[in-house]
Amino acid sequence: MKKLNLYKIIGIFVSFALFLIIFNQLKSGEPNFKVDESLFEVYESANQWEDSMNDMIPQLQLAREIGALNSSDHLIPILANDRDLVIHDVMVINFGAVYITYSFSLKENDQPSNLPTFHIGSLRFNGTSDTDQSFLVSQQEVSNQPGKQPAVINHRIYRAEILYPNSEEADFIEEFARFSDADSVIFENVYAQIDDDKIKLENQELALESDFSNNIYAKADLNETIHTDEGDFTFTHFEAGLNTNKLYMKGNDDLHTRLVMTNATEEDFYPFERVLLKDEKGTYVALEPFRTLQETFSYKVNEVVFNKDGLISKRITNEDWEAIQNGKKVSLGDYSGLTYTVHTQSSGDGNQLVIRIDGNKDHSPKLLNQIYMESSQAYEDRLGSIPEEERESYEQQKPVLLEIKDKNKSDILIYQTSSTESPKEFRLDLDYEHFSSGLPAVMTLSNLPNFETVDVDLKGSLQLNEKK
Repeated sequence: MKKLNLYKIIGIFVSFALFLIIFNQLKSGEPNFKVDESLFEVYESANQWEDSMNDMIPQLQLAREIGALNSSDHLIPILANDRDLVIHDVMVINFGAVYITYSFSLKENDQPSNLPTFHIGSLRFNGTSDTDQSFLVSQQEVSNQPGKQPAVINHRIYRAEILYPNSEEADFIEEFARFSDADSVIFENVYAQIDDDKIKLENQELALESDFSNNIYAKADLNETIHTDEGDFTFTHFEAGLNTNKLYMKGNDDLHTRLVMTNATEEDFYPFERVLLKDEKGTYVALEPFRTLQETFSYKVNEVVFNKDGLISKRITNEDWEAIQNGKKVSLGDYSGLTYTVHTQSSGDGNQLVIRIDGNKDHSPKLLNQIYMESSQAYEDRLGSIPEEERESYEQQKPVLLEIKDKNKSDILIYQTSSTESPKEFRLDLDYEHFSSGLPAVMTLSNLPNFETVDVDLKGSLQLNEKK
């Protein structure tokens, strides 16, 4: 009987202790203090906060619609600090970076300057051939918008961040693009920083799921041929994906070719220039992903740029200089349908040399918006600071290069060039005294585009792919 009574007493104490634990958890789980709205941006719901992220992550709404945004609400208790951490959403976004949202429980005395943070040192993916390969990452918060306080929802501090693989670890496009179809991502070397405490956490594995393989959710067949003096090529099909849209073609494998295009579904129809790329399916042009599911697409191919190896050179004589000073334009030359002239324009410090580029009177190429100019010396200096493995990509964006030599064939220093869009002009900030005293001078423009105007419409209806 005594033992039985003892067990009853112990049972009562255990029950009471459990009651206190549960009561304290419930009490701490439902904070009743008022959040100071002068210190924090208070949202009524997580959906309201996520909507504010759409401008920071353009394809966020699309990711929701195709099931690529993985909402796990993965709980990580941090008992040492009487808090918890929840990882809410995770997905692989364009060029291989990983987007995550997470939240910490808020305490009444928390200030924006001492909020807890979550740190991830590296990551690796499961479900790929590179399961054992880890990638060091850098974190960038995208939820901390200028002029806004930290976000709080239901007494929790919310953050959205992007994890970028370090450039020496992987090339964004070629390396990380293949991880969009991984089964899961594993965060390694993770810890929580709370005040002065650095709390080490276990590695965290989160599922990466999508309704569509490789997040490619729609396609359309095309059969549109472009006729040019350099030969014909045909657009064969279009693929819509979470991180990029791809426009495939056959008949043109020259990766030096560029297309100047406009997105006909956008109000401004602003032109953009795209290089040709290759993957296992063929040659393609990479285009910006849609922001939401679309039933149709519509682009216009304005010009085809075959190469950028054109050159014109003009000897500026004393007579030319006199004409320029009298407000006249002096021709530097014509190349591939564009006319290059030089004149002066008044500025705060006097007159300034200006190079102008014009198309013919009947048609102003969209390509003009893509042209920019730099001195040859400035470009070479910048190229020399680029790591060897990154130079090929850098040289693909090589601008029109300007060089001016005086009568003794010495370089005239060009400090900087600045441009206007319409008309297309480049103002030259140069050693004006050296130029005027060094006549006759030779002005050379190189890397000029050789292009052809085509103005071909590409449009069609998208067909959803089968889900996984």
